[in-house]
Amino acid sequence: MKKILYLDHQGTTPTESRVISAMSLYWNENFGNPHASQHFKGWQAQAVINDASHKIGGFIGAEYDEVIFTSGATESNNIAIFSLCSLKERFFGRSRILVSPIEHKCVLNSVAFWAPKFGLEIEYLKLSQEGLIDLDYLSSTISDDVLFCTVGAVNNEIGAIQNLDEISRILRSEGVLFHSDLAQAPKTIDCTKSSELVDVASFSGHKIGGPPGIGCLFISASLQQTFTPLIQGGGQQAGMRGGTLPLPLCVGLGEAFSILAEPDALANKQKTKTLRDYLNKQLQKLSCPIVLNGPPLENRHVGNLNVFFEGYNANDLLLSLQPDLCASTGSACGSGNIEPSHVLSAIGLERSRADGSLRFSLSHINSYEEINLAVELISSKL
Repeated sequence: MKKILYLDHQGTTPTESRVISAMSLYWNENFGNPHASQHFKGWQAQAVINDASHKIGGFIGAEYDEVIFTSGATESNNIAIFSLCSLKERFFGRSRILVSPIEHKCVLNSVAFWAPKFGLEIEYLKLSQEGLIDLDYLSSTISDDVLFCTVGAVNNEIGAIQNLDEISRILRSEGVLFHSDLAQAPKTIDCTKSSELVDVASFSGHKIGGPPGIGCLFISASLQQTFTPLIQGGGQQAGMRGGTLPLPLCVGLGEAFSILAEPDALANKQKTKTLRDYLNKQLQKLSCPIVLNGPPLENRHVGNLNVFFEGYNANDLLLSLQPDLCASTGSACGSGNIEPSHVLSAIGLERSRADGSLRFSLSHINSYEEINLAVELISSKL
């Protein structure tokens, strides 16, 4: 069978073999309901959940009980936005929300849905052409009437890495709460200070070599007593998210974070970056002009390459490459949309350029041979 060239690791990643192995014991051999507090099987399961929480907390510099398991980053972001909006009644006089316009649609749509219901005004932050938050503008618009701000650490389409340290400093100066979607962050930036910089953060399993269908939400201990749960249930997870936890998936998520905390992870990042840079160099040799969208290579997700193929429609080009090569015209969650990428539009690119742009996202498991084959295949379609 001909090998499919997979260059869409920001869309999803294959589950690490170690993760699958760690999960295997908890489907039927060591199964248990971690919320069954009256018998040994329940105690065992809860201990395993706590272990996974410790692994995740250690990775982001948080306590284990500040980690709330969810079904993924979309749910995490929805819980975060709803719960933060609901704080308006506790923070009298704070009626504005500051939002990065290049957030994942689950953040943007959640803000658009919940803010009006709580009487909150939405203000979209200004960006540079590289997709970075304009820090001068943020400083000028911040005041004590802002309830919270949401800015993703690493963009899923153009890979832009935001200056969370400086954004956090500006927000803290006015007591503004800070939410960040960190789904794309663990494989490309240091997350050990995350709990110090933000109040709430969202993560996803399938973006980091973990299983799909699981994610988590960091909620600072100082906020937990004031959070209103979006999903009501039987009081699980200190009442912040109802529902019985999927024991094997939680184990898998903890193991995925554990792998990223090991020394090999740094070498894997460097390998991914080297492969990405090589792909960019090879694409520049094609017959049509290739233009990089977003920030320079040194300030983006180590595997991200978002490029414009001048004179071509990206959807048509990608379709012509099937089933041999997997890439993306934007966020996987936006597939099927006929509108141009909201991210590329937000950084000021014209419709024709947005329509002609493809996102390639690599991993350390890719190879130079795969890249050469991919470029050769693309060349044959131009």
